[in-house]
Amino acid sequence: MEEFSYIVLDLEWNQPMSGQETITRPFRFDSEIIEIGALKLNSRFEEMSEFKSFVRPVFYPSMNGHVVQLTKIRPQELEKAPDFPAAYAAFRDWCGEDCCLCTWGPDDLPVLMDNLLMHGLDAALPDGYDLQRIFGHEIMRDDRQCSLERAMELLRLKPDRAHDALNDARNTVRVCGSMDLERCMEEYCLRYIDYGPDRLAGRVGGLPYPDLPAAQADPQLTVLTCPYCGQPLTLGEWTRKDGNTTLAYARCNEGDEYLAVCRYGRTPEGIRMGRMVYEMSDDLWDVYQRCVERQV
Repeated sequence: MEEFSYIVLDLEWNQPMSGQETITRPFRFDSEIIEIGALKLNSRFEEMSEFKSFVRPVFYPSMNGHVVQLTKIRPQELEKAPDFPAAYAAFRDWCGEDCCLCTWGPDDLPVLMDNLLMHGLDAALPDGYDLQRIFGHEIMRDDRQCSLERAMELLRLKPDRAHDALNDARNTVRVCGSMDLERCMEEYCLRYIDYGPDRLAGRVGGLPYPDLPAAQADPQLTVLTCPYCGQPLTLGEWTRKDGNTTLAYARCNEGDEYLAVCRYGRTPEGIRMGRMVYEMSDDLWDVYQRCVERQV
């Protein structure tokens, strides 16, 4: 019987040269994976093996200069790399069947699902864990996000070079040594809603709005479909989590509950907001209730 594995994953991705070049159909797609790095841990959180692969971009074949500067990945390194379907197939074979995906922060898995959809692949993923969130709650006792570099500084760990996918995965594992992950895993499990190309059940990429009320009135953000019963759901009242994150709750007639997390950033024209939907968990319910109580 195959042993359960924790896959600590980090991705690097290319971006369009300008907003005018951004792909918007069938959805807004602005993050094309160019490197997959991961470490496999056994059930005792011991390192078993590693995976690293560059990925040849096809949607944004010209490398964004900022991405090159940040990642130090040269275009020549990607020219003979496998395309995303081949690299992802090799990655999933390496992962095995019985595993979960652990990342530092909330971005990698949604970006992975976007790339799967753009290539016509199944976007269903194993259960996920945001180790940044666990570190914040269990070590810092705070809801604020802490960068991987800052976490290593706090723990007096010397990091390997950042923005290399395998190095970042390795740095993440080193930070994990400070946490009682076995105790935390059940509480902090994240189940991303499995969604198809219409995206009615889950992620919505960053959309432009003049202001926050306009975003919260847009059905593209406020209406979703239950992935299990197919019932259309309207998100309930929004509550603010922090300066750029709002939360909303939804429940279908069959009793399935969801939490929508909408993050936005300021632009010269107003804001740009995106949405991610998760199956409700005890941890997410506690977060949502704390935010509601702060606004009463």
